[in-house]
Amino acid sequence: MAKFNIQPSSSTVNWTGKKVLGLHTGSINIANGFINIVDNTIVGGEIQIDMTSIVITDIEDKKTHDDFLAHLLNDDFFSVDKFKTAKLIVTGSNKIEINKFKIDGTLTIKDITHPVSFVATVEVFTDFLHSLGEIVIDRTLYNIHYGSGKFIENLGDKLIYDDFVLQFKLVGQLSNHNA
Repeated sequence: MAKFNIQPSSSTVNWTGKKVLGLHTGSINIANGFINIVDNTIVGGEIQIDMTSIVITDIEDKKTHDDFLAHLLNDDFFSVDKFKTAKLIVTGSNKIEINKFKIDGTLTIKDITHPVSFVATVEVFTDFLHSLGEIVIDRTLYNIHYGSGKFIENLGDKLIYDDFVLQFKLVGQLSNHNA
C-alpha cells in the first residue's frame, strides 16, 4: 500500500454558497490528511479541515465581510468555537475511467457524520499524488438551518440554498513509512 500525506500548503479548498440574490465564495485550509492507494485505486484516507481558517473572498466592504465571517463562525452556521475541525474519511472508490474515480466516504461537520460520494481525478507521479474534485454538501444534514427554506417559511429573497460546494485540489507526497 502506498500512503500519500497531504501537503496543506500546496492544497486548496474553495467553497461556494448560493442564495436567491447571488452567492458567496471563499476558501478553507486543510489541517492534515492522507490518501492510501493499492493497485492504482484509492482504498482509504482521511482529510482534516481547519474550520477556524474560513476565509470569504467575494466581499470587499470590511464591516460586511467581518459581520458575515462572524455569522459563519457562530452557531447559525459552523459553531467553530465548539467544532474546530471537520473531517472527510475515505472508505473506498470505484474507477470511472483513467484517473477518474467515484470516491465514497463519510463527512463529519459539527460532530455530525453522513455518507458522501463525489467524483475526483487522481493522478500519481512517482512520489506525488494530485487530485481535483468537487463535493456538494447539504448543510441541513449537519444541523445548519439558518436561512433554509426547509425549516423557515416566507424567506423570500433571504433564502439561502441548502447545498454548498467545495472544490478541492489536493497534493500528497509519498510517505517513506508505508503502513
